[in-house]
Amino acid sequence: MPSNDYHRYLKSEQRKRRMKLIILEILISALLIIPAIIFRNYLKELIPKKIIAAVKLEPGSEGFKNWRDPPITTRRSYYLFNINNPLDIVKDPKSTTINCSDTRPYTYNIKTKKTNIQWLESNTQISYDVERLFTRHSKQFKASSVNDTGIFIDLVRAIFRTQFDPKPAPSFYSLGGYNAFYYTNAVEQLEGFTSDLFTTVREKMMGPNTDKSGFIYRQNGSTLYNVSIQTGKKTFQNFHFEYRRKD
Repeated sequence: MPSNDYHRYLKSEQRKRRMKLIILEILISALLIIPAIIFRNYLKELIPKKIIAAVKLEPGSEGFKNWRDPPITTRRSYYLFNINNPLDIVKDPKSTTINCSDTRPYTYNIKTKKTNIQWLESNTQISYDVERLFTRHSKQFKASSVNDTGIFIDLVRAIFRTQFDPKPAPSFYSLGGYNAFYYTNAVEQLEGFTSDLFTTVREKMMGPNTDKSGFIYRQNGSTLYNVSIQTGKKTFQNFHFEYRRKD
């Protein structure tokens, strides 16, 4: 075969191979793109339906079940202010600065759920209470914490003290006692304790859990507020929220 004919033949074969490769690449791209488009359209229809099914708020729905009793537990640590220099304050109250330090953390799990649920207006409005339950954290709440003591800032006494002038009246001491600094149990300050002063002011206190004082005790298991919301198809465009404090 003459040299020129061979070169022409070689170029012709190369062009054929390139065309075959191009056609093959087009076919492979089409095989990949077409299912991707179909799958994309399927996901566009599926995902919103799944989301709506998960968050839809109506009786018996999955969204209602998770909303009523969320599968989430909050972990929170509490600290108390311990007064370190009570004798110095007693000896020289005018010039002595109160020296406080934080206690170690007391860690609790907080579970929030809805109670007293009422569906109204053909299931387009719902009214409910919010209840919080406190439990000691199984690992982070140290067992020895129940023995912690200190001279803590007594919230009841502090609130009671604000009712007087800069120099308290004699009735302040007759009700609260002359000893403003005394050792108490740290965990009881959170979970509930009684005292003569608390017994005196308890009749004026409002709200749930008035048998004892204590930050966690006052909130534990209590329905602190009531909420009313509108549900339905136009919830996101027309959301209505009402908050009613419960005493």
